[in-house]
Amino acid sequence: MKNRIILCLSLILCVLLVSCAGSNEYKLSYTPEGDGDIEYIYYDELRIVYVVGGIMMAEIDGEPKMLEMALNEGDITVSDILASAKKDAENKKLGFNSYPDGSEEYHYEGFTLVSLNTHLGNRDIYFVPSGMGYYDVIK
Repeated sequence: MKNRIILCLSLILCVLLVSCAGSNEYKLSYTPEGDGDIEYIYYDELRIVYVVGGIMMAEIDGEPKMLEMALNEGDITVSDILASAKKDAENKKLGFNSYPDGSEEYHYEGFTLVSLNTHLGNRDIYFVPSGMGYYDVIK
């Protein structure tokens, strides 16, 4: 019962954060939850998407939705998210770092999106809390 209450409160907070999130196209927002565990939320032929220590939300057709559901239901794709992040970085709406192996970091308010592209073939996507980044997820 306590976990359900916490989840409900987290979802309400997510809805509030989605409406207040930065200028990213899908109004992605991150709500910390738990103890920093890494959870995979989606995979396709090319990439696995992970969230570290929290819940990711997106706004689809004006409605907040858990990113996991939006990806699994085809409302949004990993390519859409990365294209939006690249566009925001080009327009100087967020911080951006790139690495010699082709990996990239996009620094949003409250979280960082890390897109790995390593020489070992790791092409995973990580949503991590602010303060974490590439060096925390590279394997």
